Amino acid sequence: KSRVKTVVDHFEQVWETEDMELFSRIIAKDADMVNYGTDAAERFVGWEELKKAVEQMFPSFENIKLTVKNQVIKVHPAGKVAWFSEIVDWDLVAEGQPARIDGCRFTGVLEKRNNDWVFVQFHNSVPVSGQAAQY
Repeated sequence: KSRVKTVVDHFEQVWETEDMELFSRIIAKDADMVNYGTDAAERFVGWEELKKAVEQMFPSFENIKLTVKNQVIKVHPAGKVAWFSEIVDWDLVAEGQPARIDGCRFTGVLEKRNNDWVFVQFHNSVPVSGQAAQY
């Protein structure tokens, strides 16, 4: 579980340091994996598409600081698959303007491959305020 946590925490480090090499080490290279970002257009199919998008994103942001809360990590008893959820607050500068995204929901699945844990799927979302219906 601690090794999975390290890899999940590396994801945040990638954004704070713009470390493409680290990103490459923690993401599977599957052509059919699907990952989601927070923007409507951010549906990435396969490693190459994801890599290209992240390389384009890095120059758009500065001074990224991520604060992780409520991190939950589970590992299947067989020890080959893990999943997680966490809440991430983003502080950054975009186009010269300070920005803050509170309460980003980040979930994902990792697999142990060649004794290393790698992301095979992740999903980022930002909750909307209020409810469509009271329940």
